[in-house]
Amino acid sequence: MRIKELALDLSPLRAGGPLGIVLAARVLALLCIGLTSVGVVVQVYEQTGSSAQVGTVSLVLAVGLLMGFLVGGVLADRRDRRGLILLGSGWAVVTFGVLALNASADQPMLSVVYASGALFGLTEGVAETALTAVVPALVREEHIPATGALVTVSTTLGAVAGPMLGGVLIAGPGLAATFGLAAAGTALTTLLLTRLGPMPPVAENAADRNGAPDTNGGPSKDRGVLADLKEAFGFIRASRVVSAVLVVDLCVAVFATPNALFPEIAERRLGGGPELVGLLTTAPMIGAALASVVSGWTGRATHHWRILCGAVAAWGLACIGFGLSPHLGLGLFFLALGGVADTISEIMRRILLMTHTPDPLQGRVSSLWLAQAVTAPALGGVLAGLGSSAFGPVTAVAAGGVLCLAALAVVALAYRSLWHQRSLPARAFADEDENAPGHNGGATASA
Repeated sequence: MRIKELALDLSPLRAGGPLGIVLAARVLALLCIGLTSVGVVVQVYEQTGSSAQVGTVSLVLAVGLLMGFLVGGVLADRRDRRGLILLGSGWAVVTFGVLALNASADQPMLSVVYASGALFGLTEGVAETALTAVVPALVREEHIPATGALVTVSTTLGAVAGPMLGGVLIAGPGLAATFGLAAAGTALTTLLLTRLGPMPPVAENAADRNGAPDTNGGPSKDRGVLADLKEAFGFIRASRVVSAVLVVDLCVAVFATPNALFPEIAERRLGGGPELVGLLTTAPMIGAALASVVSGWTGRATHHWRILCGAVAAWGLACIGFGLSPHLGLGLFFLALGGVADTISEIMRRILLMTHTPDPLQGRVSSLWLAQAVTAPALGGVLAGLGSSAFGPVTAVAAGGVLCLAALAVVALAYRSLWHQRSLPARAFADEDENAPGHNGGATASA
């Protein structure tokens, strides 16, 4: 492989269309969310001095996101997705503005922070689901792998830059200015998004692979949310590719979550304080950023399932290495390696989900994946904490990596039919997915 083939594949952007606007808006939005998330944590801790209160406000946001994902999945398959994205972005402007006013008050109210977090989580969940669902329809099918990498890169940029900039701003201009800047940046994001045209779910009028019309469209407006979600679960069960992606994702989220133990490891094993926790948190992000920059090869790869399994295995090994590392430098190396593996894994997951989910189901499948991404790591953190209480943080982290590898082996064996098949074109899996509800012989990729 030549060095230039490692460079990020920009062909989806060169092809024109609204993808560039969507990605630019995504980076800016995530940057502003990062500013706000750091600001909220700092404000709550400064006012209460309680880590439990910090955890509670994070839980409130997570619950709001979860509800937003589930409701947003159904709405994204029923309504114009552009409108849902604008709703979430516009409400974020209001939320961040309220937080800025509250922070500038003589006596800021925690109730405002909690209420803002809950409502923001709900609307952000709806908007994020709609945005995830609409991306595959913005590009041609051959550009989906490269698009998956671009979306992951935009996520990494926003996730890394936002908290770092937030810490600097809070230490300088202060909380109110930080929230105010987030509101202004989100307003600019909303203006960018208004340039998008209508983005309704693609109507199912395509023929299936045997030439018969596919009459199974999106969710009916006469049905309830639970019925529509049931249809999505039915599709996931019937599609070996989509179900495999969601199951293998659990291997990492549930068993390999060392970040939950960073404070304890920093204090008890490495003899450091909060500054060391920040260093441990940053190391995976550095690895993720590096993997994003040289992710051009992922758009040309064809065996995405194999690469996904390899990336998950690498993350499990990185957890074992971090848990057993006697020195800080070696531990940071393994965490950075884990960040590389996690980014490659996310790119593969996005490619497989975008390619093998029909457009009328993109919203609901995306919502279930995003909901899992919120809840599974929380469960993993609880398990890691219990393991640490029983065996110590070092053993808990290393054991989590071992369990991740064991679970991956079971999943790979259960889905061994995917191992030798190429991931693109999507029709390569038609025989396995053709009985899934809403199947249309491959991902809809027309703008």
